[in-house]
Amino acid sequence: RNLPWKIRIHFTLYPTDQLLPLDITVSPQQHVSETGESMAIGKNSNASQQAQINKLIGRMYRNSLKQALFLQYGSSKVAMSITKNNHENMWDAVVQSNYDAYHQVNADLQVGVLAAPINNKLSLTDDLTDTDEKHNKELPQLVPVRILLNDKPAIQKPTLPQKKNISEYLKQRPTEILQDDAVMYVSPYTTLGDVLVSCLPDLFKVDDDAPDCTAHYSIQGVRPSLTTTIVDLWRSLCHPDHFLYVIVATQ
Repeated sequence: RNLPWKIRIHFTLYPTDQLLPLDITVSPQQHVSETGESMAIGKNSNASQQAQINKLIGRMYRNSLKQALFLQYGSSKVAMSITKNNHENMWDAVVQSNYDAYHQVNADLQVGVLAAPINNKLSLTDDLTDTDEKHNKELPQLVPVRILLNDKPAIQKPTLPQKKNISEYLKQRPTEILQDDAVMYVSPYTTLGDVLVSCLPDLFKVDDDAPDCTAHYSIQGVRPSLTTTIVDLWRSLCHPDHFLYVIVATQ
């Protein structure tokens, strides 16, 4: 039957200026694995080539995960403490789409992954003195976010989970106040809109729940509200490497 798209396959002139080539070339004599074991390869079979590809992609995955963990914790201590067995278990779970096996390891790595959704509408009439301490333990120091705009390289910008500590609202009259039925509220947590306005000010407007008509955004195929906190989106929709990928298209 007719497909809804046309596919053109190129066998030459790989666009190395646009795509990173998947280089699985090795010495024709022998290859030394990451564990230090030598293995003769000769003419690689399809199975051995696939194994090399999986190993290369797995290495890229681990490097990206380490970057995300550094952002979350502010140091490389957690990333460097992951055992080889846990690394292998996580990667095998990703390859096999086994969420339960992945979660067994990830539950101890991703900051606040089991925490309740954030309430970004706090009443100034409530007692908020303990809110900072409670939530700070469940918040990453920085949220790993990457924005993919059209075919350009990823935009990676350190994203604070909070625009302002709640305690600062209690010390002085806040300038960012929402009024709803005469009750005074504050919204201290960074939202998706805050991130997009900061990174792409020409496409996204402040205090506007809809992007510019020339832009379309999505995360994991869905289009959440721009008022959703970035931490909640990150906990729910980040990729296995702990980065939240936001797709923005203007074409």
